[in-house]
Amino acid sequence: QKTGERYPVITLVLYFGYEKRWSQGKRLLERLKVPEKFRPYVNDYKINVFEIAYLSREQVELFKSDFRVVADYFVQKREKGDYIPEAQELKHVQETLQLLSVMTGDERFEEAYNEKNGKRRVKNMCEVLDRIEDRGLQRGRQEGLQEGENILALLMQKLLEAGRIEDVKK
Repeated sequence: QKTGERYPVITLVLYFGYEKRWSQGKRLLERLKVPEKFRPYVNDYKINVFEIAYLSREQVELFKSDFRVVADYFVQKREKGDYIPEAQELKHVQETLQLLSVMTGDERFEEAYNEKNGKRRVKNMCEVLDRIEDRGLQRGRQEGLQEGENILALLMQKLLEAGRIEDVKK
């Protein structure tokens, strides 16, 4: 920027909501509570809202960066209620997964990146979701084993009380 040169102010909002469209005002004064006496002194900028989940498939395909994965995630969640990833390799894995964690409230994205259990780092969303699914399966197996042990202990207690088996401690 050269001395005295000014750039225009552009206000952008990236809206990631996929359950309903943007319904708020798209001008600064529609969004701010400004006392009437100050309104003449406040510039009423237009807010350019980009509804990421409502982009067309063609618009999503125009992204060449990792943001394409983010946009695709929200479009699919809106259209199908589910996400099936493409095998696009991520250049900025940690940043993309952090953004998805923040925007979805689902910490599993970032956890999949941060795992330090000897596995190699993830390179695409297919690997991220595989890792999340594997963790869920492991947790389910662990809970199933615990539940089985609890049922077995209860059954043994009932059989012991009914005199069907003898207490091995005697």
